[in-house]
Amino acid sequence: MINEKQYLELCKVCNSVLLAEDSKIERVAIPWLHVIREHPIFLKNYNDIFESKAWITELISKWLRKFRNSATLLRLVIKTSLKKGQLWYESEEFPPNIDFLFVSHLLNASQAGHEEDFYFGKLPNELVSQGHSVLIALINHSDRKGEKLVIKWNKSTVPRVILSGFLEISEEIASRCQLKKESYKLRKLAKAEHSELIRKVLVRASQEALSNDSQTTLRKYKQIGALVAMLKPKAIIVTHEGHAWERVAFAAARLALPDIRCIGYQHSALFRLQNAIRRNLTHNYNPDHILTAGAVGKVQLETSTGISGIPISILGSNRVYIATDNNDGNCQYPFHYNQFKKLSCLVLPEGITSECHLLFEFSLACAQICPEIQFIWRLHPLITFKSLIAQNPKLKNLPKNIVLSQATIGEDISCCSWALYRGTTAIIMAVQAGLRPIYLQVPNEMTIDPLYEIDNWKTKVTTSLEFQNGITMHTDISQSTLINNEDCLKNYCKKFFLPMNIQMFLSSISIPHDNI
Repeated sequence: MINEKQYLELCKVCNSVLLAEDSKIERVAIPWLHVIREHPIFLKNYNDIFESKAWITELISKWLRKFRNSATLLRLVIKTSLKKGQLWYESEEFPPNIDFLFVSHLLNASQAGHEEDFYFGKLPNELVSQGHSVLIALINHSDRKGEKLVIKWNKSTVPRVILSGFLEISEEIASRCQLKKESYKLRKLAKAEHSELIRKVLVRASQEALSNDSQTTLRKYKQIGALVAMLKPKAIIVTHEGHAWERVAFAAARLALPDIRCIGYQHSALFRLQNAIRRNLTHNYNPDHILTAGAVGKVQLETSTGISGIPISILGSNRVYIATDNNDGNCQYPFHYNQFKKLSCLVLPEGITSECHLLFEFSLACAQICPEIQFIWRLHPLITFKSLIAQNPKLKNLPKNIVLSQATIGEDISCCSWALYRGTTAIIMAVQAGLRPIYLQVPNEMTIDPLYEIDNWKTKVTTSLEFQNGITMHTDISQSTLINNEDCLKNYCKKFFLPMNIQMFLSSISIPHDNI
């Protein structure tokens, strides 16, 4: 497991490789070089940089990676041979010129046809209502074909395109050749490097240049560049977390249309040691303006010295919690009360399979020693219970005090008094609604708690016994102190996601262009 010192060293080296004078689009397109944050899932792919392995183990790892990259290329060649590649799939004909191009995500097939975008909410529709023309380009994360999903937006107020999973064979081969040249260049730099850490990073980056992820990023570069060239929007607005594809999207847009405004939307939480979003690259890859989901993100970014010079404003979010007068009536599950509270705990994993297994197995152990507590298991849209159960036999036979959520997050929140979580920003809404947060800390792991700045009214647990004690915590603290601590955390969370502000969005487009 990578420790904090190693993580910071890794970020420094990867950032320097991206910022080197010889760095071009092919290097920026390597996702591995963009260290996003300290989450153990993200860091899994970097562990071997700091591990000492026998030469035979290293050799096997190298050849396995090479085999995977070659297999990916072969699958791509077969796909493009069987079916003609294209840049995107259209819902219907759209205007030759638009004002705003949004780049968002289709997480699963059930979202197809929805008027409200998962990340940008009603903002695109509100812009249309004010006379602006808008198009949303979607990156397809579902297992369904884009050409079948996109038709569900026919006659939509805001037209959509879904970016294709492969281009014409000549374009794919051209991208592969670009990445192969970059791979050779990085390998050559590694041979001349004296620092062991830098050498290891360069060697690994040369291998990752030939990965499917790098090929996919270059594909998005060409797709977004073609969209901008065709539609000539005043601005491109991209979800902004520091990923490689976001950076090349800005470069593609500027190459196609030099005067375009590039806007990054920080829609989620920023974690304590989050890296890639907190540092500039060269101008072509930086947003002209960063819009945040709330005041907390704005302050956190403004105090990040690595992005000095880029204006930051609050756009707001569609994830604002709106309390209802009759929350109890919304509860979909039978539950018990004691004289003070609902005896239910909402379990909130991220959209990462291993995180689901970790939190669900932990809460299963808690359910066994706390039979009076009901646990509501809720999933991110990317994951299904069916897929989890297929991977983990422990989740097949559940006790009666565990239920699988079939309700909205607001309905689930209304049933509970506590929320068990790790890295999800869904905890923000839960706290605003009055749920006490219980963070599951893995020993020797850097925290991935989005509420890392505040300790009031929150508890951390590592065992089911600590959880049992945690739900009755603070019995020795006065009621007034408890209320003050709760209010402190609630007020913090209220600033996390603020209501969408369309005028702030429009003003961010008109701010004069500054070279960063």
